[in-house]
Amino acid sequence: MGEGLKTVTYQAKLGSVADKVARVAALAEVIAPQVGADAAQARRAAELAKNDLQSRMVNEFPELQGIAGRHYAVAGGESAEVALAIDEAYQPRFGGDDIALSALGKVLAIAERVDTLAGGFAAGLKPTGNKDPFALRRNALGLARTIIESGFELDLRALLASANAGLAARNVQADVGELACRPRISMRWPS
Repeated sequence: MGEGLKTVTYQAKLGSVADKVARVAALAEVIAPQVGADAAQARRAAELAKNDLQSRMVNEFPELQGIAGRHYAVAGGESAEVALAIDEAYQPRFGGDDIALSALGKVLAIAERVDTLAGGFAAGLKPTGNKDPFALRRNALGLARTIIESGFELDLRALLASANAGLAARNVQADVGELACRPRISMRWPS
């Protein structure tokens, strides 16, 4: 699996799923050392995280995205840490769901959401009123929860600038000022 992702369109202005995987892998490599995770493992998990989209299992049961990926990664000889991160990348999946528990899972969840937000805004898919077809609000909430509940101190503007750099090949850019109203997220969840 993996090569087929080049032929699957993620979003017309943002390229294929393979393009998204490359952007998320680059972001994961940047985020990992900032939160004490291994950059090479973060990149590897990101490179494999969407492979399960090509499987019949996920095609029939989309809610198994990530879960199936974890099992495929283990069967393919990947480390338990990388496999778990593939599963946890989708957390929180819905309001009230837990965030990722592992450091690699958190890195992947953050990288995925930063890319989705930057790409969504760059492609002109900004939510309006009650319409949010690209689920950008849910992604923003998942990003905020993961950062805050993990106690991470990340420069959101820098991450969004990195995401923009990944979008340059597609000739689209997000307005970082519009996406990041504060230059640093440095909050801790109340005890």
